[in-house]
Amino acid sequence: MQELEDSTGIHARALVTFHPRMGSPREKLHWVSMRVTTLQEDITYSLFGIFAIRLPVIYGENRQNALGRLLQKIVTRSGDISALDWVGKSSDFNSCLPADITSYKAPPCTLPSLSEDDIQASVFTLRNTVAMKSASQLYTPLNNLNPRFAYSRLQLPCIAFQVTEADGLQDLLITTGERLIQFSPA
Repeated sequence: MQELEDSTGIHARALVTFHPRMGSPREKLHWVSMRVTTLQEDITYSLFGIFAIRLPVIYGENRQNALGRLLQKIVTRSGDISALDWVGKSSDFNSCLPADITSYKAPPCTLPSLSEDDIQASVFTLRNTVAMKSASQLYTPLNNLNPRFAYSRLQLPCIAFQVTEADGLQDLLITTGERLIQFSPA
């Protein structure tokens, strides 16, 4: 089993217990980032089973289109945007997506972990600056939004402010009823 782990770069436990819904899409894409096939689009087609996705096989399409169609389906179906964590050249299919599977060779981005004390201090600071009711009302609809693709364009959720007054084409000043404080884990 160790020899298989060494040659594939996939942990032995993942090889033994694999099922399509385990692990993040980014992790699975990292697994196959060094795969070589005879036809360029076959790398993508070999991933259909790993992600439990059905898409038409279109031999002759280029690898960017094949990979783009797969990644769109992964993000749309799962709502997991970890597949957008890549390094390399962007695709002609969609600039939010990589041109090649080797763009997943780099390890995924990991955010620095905070100690329990740092987390508690941050929560305490936020409790004293953000109106909890307003934050809760905003969190629920944002938490229920999923990224999706439409006409080869990635649509991510965002916060929109209603514009009640504007004077021509110039900088727009947005004011809110409450003071907003930027939070950054320093």
